[in-house]
Parts: sequence; C-alpha cells; structure tokens
Amino acid sequence: MSWLSLPFALVAAHVLANVVWIGALLAVAAFGAGAAGSAAPAEVGALARRVYTRLAVPAFAASFMAGLGRILLEPRAYAHMPWMHAKLTLAVAVIALHHIIGARVGRVAAGSTDAGRGLGIFAFATFVCAAGAVLLGVAKSLP
Repeated sequence: MSWLSLPFALVAAHVLANVVWIGALLAVAAFGAGAAGSAAPAEVGALARRVYTRLAVPAFAASFMAGLGRILLEPRAYAHMPWMHAKLTLAVAVIALHHIIGARVGRVAAGSTDAGRGLGIFAFATFVCAAGAVLLGVAKSLP
C-alpha cells in the first residue's frame, strides 16, 4: 500500500478518528460518572454532553465513514478475513456503548445524577472492546 494511495489515506483517517472518538468517549464517561460528587453536577453533565456532541459524535462519524470506505474498496477481500469479523463485532459493541454513554450523560446534564452511576463500567467495557479491535488490527498487519 503506497503512502499516497486512497486505501492508506482511509486507514490513516480511520485510526486517527478512532483515537479521538475513544478518548472523547472515555472522558465523557469519566465526567458523567464524577458528576454526582461535584458541587454542580448538572454543569459537569453539560460539559460531558458537549464533549460527546462536539468530539465523540463527529469522530465516530469520521471513523465509520473512513472504515466503510476502506471496506467498500475491496469488499470481497475483507469478507474472507476472519479477524475482520471479530473486529467488526467489537466495533458494534463500542458503537452500542457510545450510544449508552451518550444517553446517560444527556440525562446527567438534565439533572439526573443517578444516570451517571455505572458509567465507569461502560467506560471499562469501551476500553476493552477498543483494545481488542486494536489488537486484531495490529496483529493482522504483522508478518
């Protein structure tokens, strides 16, 4: 794969978007989980919601589009890669967690501090699934 090729650019964009997406999502979960113990929980929730809508959501969209674009360039090749099926399963889990975390911090921002409970577990699950996807992606590229 050439440095100036479309496949390379799509993979690079996908990886960069994932770094921003997962980092933002973990920060959102941390803010949301800590909101109940703060002096202004709704304000902390509102900050978490802003990070979610301004960083996590656009980065997710960029990651999804770049990943889909890369797969669409060679769909038959990817269909026969067992590691890709496992990676996509982990990605779907992260997408589900993304929506759960986003909904919870939305409720925290609206004043329901109880919605922040359990966000640490969702953050940990997000990290584990993202780490698994990274390990599969890196392992497939090694000789």
